[in-house]
Amino acid sequence: MKNTALLLAFRRFVSNLFPQFLIQMLQRISYFVFISILFFSCNKHLKTEANNDPQGYADSQVVGAWRITAFSSDAPYDWDGNGSVETDIYNTWTACEKDNLYTFVGDKTGTFKINCSVTNPGSWEIIATKQLNYYVTGIGAQSERIISMTNNIFKTTIAVTVITGQNFTLTKTWSRL
Repeated sequence: MKNTALLLAFRRFVSNLFPQFLIQMLQRISYFVFISILFFSCNKHLKTEANNDPQGYADSQVVGAWRITAFSSDAPYDWDGNGSVETDIYNTWTACEKDNLYTFVGDKTGTFKINCSVTNPGSWEIIATKQLNYYVTGIGAQSERIISMTNNIFKTTIAVTVITGQNFTLTKTWSRL
């Protein structure tokens, strides 16, 4: 009760000092200041950092049928064992090896046509939004880092060490069918 009486006395005092239109204007300004402070203080955590860093990839982006349409090395090496070095591994493949089809199903299973004569079931998963792991029955596991992806193409890399001890980064281009 005491607080209410003080508040009423303060309002009478203020209304005697300032005309009513000035009080309304001060109220509007205080509302505006309050809303502005609220908006700008909450806005800071909503800002998105602009950068070109890949943000990761989802399982749904990989689901579907894909064919390897390019396969290259970051440095020359005799990938096909014919005595000459090359970086374009895909061009060393036979027509049978180019006849591949990797089908990634939403339930994490898949059918993997490795070449014209080998098709095996398997499984797959995306690890930490950037690593594609797939296991082909009878062949084994592969782990490849996804470096880019669109609706129709994605690229992966694999780090390999050959028998001479040289390290290479191999890049695969996968095209959606």
